[in-house]
Amino acid sequence: MFLSKMHLDNFRSYKDLTLDLPEKGMLLTGPNGSGKTNLLEGVFLLCTARSQRGASRNELIGFSSDYCYVEGVFSALGNESSVPVSIGFNREQRVSMKVNAKQVSSFSQWLGHGMAVSFGPEDLTLVQGVPKDRRNFLDIFISQIDTTYLSSLISYRKSLAQRNNLLANKINDAQLDVYEEAMARHGAVVFFKRREICAAMTPVFASFYGEISGNLERASMEYKPSIRCASDSQKDWEQAFLNGIGNAKSKDILAGYSSVGPHRDDITLLVDEKEARSFASLGQCTTIALSLRMSSVLVSEQYRKDSMIFLFDDAVSYLDSARTSRVFPLLEHRGQLLVTAPSDRQQGVAGLPHYAIREGAVVSL
Repeated sequence: MFLSKMHLDNFRSYKDLTLDLPEKGMLLTGPNGSGKTNLLEGVFLLCTARSQRGASRNELIGFSSDYCYVEGVFSALGNESSVPVSIGFNREQRVSMKVNAKQVSSFSQWLGHGMAVSFGPEDLTLVQGVPKDRRNFLDIFISQIDTTYLSSLISYRKSLAQRNNLLANKINDAQLDVYEEAMARHGAVVFFKRREICAAMTPVFASFYGEISGNLERASMEYKPSIRCASDSQKDWEQAFLNGIGNAKSKDILAGYSSVGPHRDDITLLVDEKEARSFASLGQCTTIALSLRMSSVLVSEQYRKDSMIFLFDDAVSYLDSARTSRVFPLLEHRGQLLVTAPSDRQQGVAGLPHYAIREGAVVSL
């Protein structure tokens, strides 16, 4: 599926914009602050219900409005079938989601009509940021290919919040047991799927890094769950997690929060066997981030046959010309490519239809 049409109503800097998008994609140029990133953010929202920049819903609403509304039409490649999808919300946190003009009540029902992967300067946090940044990367990616994972993740977070509330009040009774059993049941699904996906990504990630770097360096990644379990059985992971929660209970009561679970996972990233967060240059960190995103694309193709929507928001500014020239060819013929740049001299994207953003309008050149 690709995004063939989009309408933005009171979204960020766009008061009212309707845009037809070419199947191949587009190069969007304009000065800083013209709205290039905002437009890509609208596309990402339609695919994931989230901002790729981690913005809150209130931050997405235009300054002069109390609500925003984003609608898109996802069309199948090579035929006339299409699916209209929309999401809107106001400052009171009321959310409306529709598919084919019909209201849906859950994100798991709404997600999955378009698959997007975003590349941007903020991706440096995947390497230099805190573990939560890397967990969010996994959660957004896996949720697009597996609705069961999304449902389990939502349920896990609810049980975690309820347990943390009891721990903060120093409560140790049967209520804790109820939430711990739910955490273990849903958390095991999260652990197990993250482990499976990261195992599939690891060799692809290393290959992409080698191609972009010209094989000058070697990179590796490893999933680091907060519990240990060598089994390939999800039930064993559930029991290992439940044991871990029990062993940490006394410490958790003193601390007032849960110290074990998927919310404590991380990914280790290395370049030439050195921790990238501490030793990698900006160019190497950018190459790692690009390789993570691109490996997620290849792995997603094993689970879903839909093509991807690629969002490149000034994503290669820290790469030298040699590395930049190797990036875009790796994505050719894999989906719709939306690229923003300050000028039309963005290296490596020749052939994309060129549009300019001028005073809130998108103009074909």
